[in-house]
Amino acid sequence: MEMRHLRYFVAVSEALHFGRAAAQLRIAQPSLSQQIRQLEVELQTTLLQRTKRRVQLTEAGRLFLEEARDILAHTDRAAVIARRASGTAARLRIGFAYWMDVTPLADAVKRLNDHQSGIRVDIRMTSVPLLVAALKEERLDVALVRPPVGEPSLESEDVMTEPFVVALPHAHRLSARKQVSVATLADEPFILFPRDSVPQFHDLALKLCRDAGFVPNVRDEVDSADLVLRLVAAGVGISLVPASVRRGVTHPGVAFRALQPSPRTLHTAIAWRRDNPSTAVKASVEMVREVVGVPRSIPD
Repeated sequence: MEMRHLRYFVAVSEALHFGRAAAQLRIAQPSLSQQIRQLEVELQTTLLQRTKRRVQLTEAGRLFLEEARDILAHTDRAAVIARRASGTAARLRIGFAYWMDVTPLADAVKRLNDHQSGIRVDIRMTSVPLLVAALKEERLDVALVRPPVGEPSLESEDVMTEPFVVALPHAHRLSARKQVSVATLADEPFILFPRDSVPQFHDLALKLCRDAGFVPNVRDEVDSADLVLRLVAAGVGISLVPASVRRGVTHPGVAFRALQPSPRTLHTAIAWRRDNPSTAVKASVEMVREVVGVPRSIPD
């Protein structure tokens, strides 16, 4: 079995038409049909049911298609990695957490591209615990996280602070106010991020409610910032979110309001391994410092 057999089979399976698949692959239709037959002979099973009017996947073909797609995806990814590794650019692997203002990161990457053309940047988003683990295990070089960072092998520096705001459906009774008392949220259904994704964020949100004299009624926990806001817009509940989420992107159906009393502050830190002497890491940390004018505060 050759890689071209897999590519041909996937093309026919997705088009369910030999003529269209042949045109896409830029080969003759008889040649494509012959290649698929060779594949079926080698596998000793029928992958495609053919009639004059239609082409259908058999059950074996459906299962084979899933694996063929995975193999091709891994092969393509391996080719990308190999091409990147063949270059001379230093590689900088950056991570950032959910519910985080990434404007400083984007600005820092732009400056790195402008002034440090020898550095190639890979960026990943995941939970804070996984970011810390990836830094420790040398799978990331730099990460934007929520402090404190308790791992002794890591260095960290606070770069930004911001308050919580409340996200409400536009039609909510409290959306007419400029500021909302935390205590008025006591009877509202809450939508929060799960603690295992953003423990500091989750704990501070709960403490903000406890300081106002109540334990929040957490109806749903959702591991997607976009989905949290969509659920708020749909009227499923309200949420406590960082003030920076209002920046740059519109969220139809959601009203963001400042909180009273002055809400607890969320911190953002840049973290890296103490034993990492990489020029790329040093440059990225310095670029973030320059962008944010350490430390920077986002108003509520």
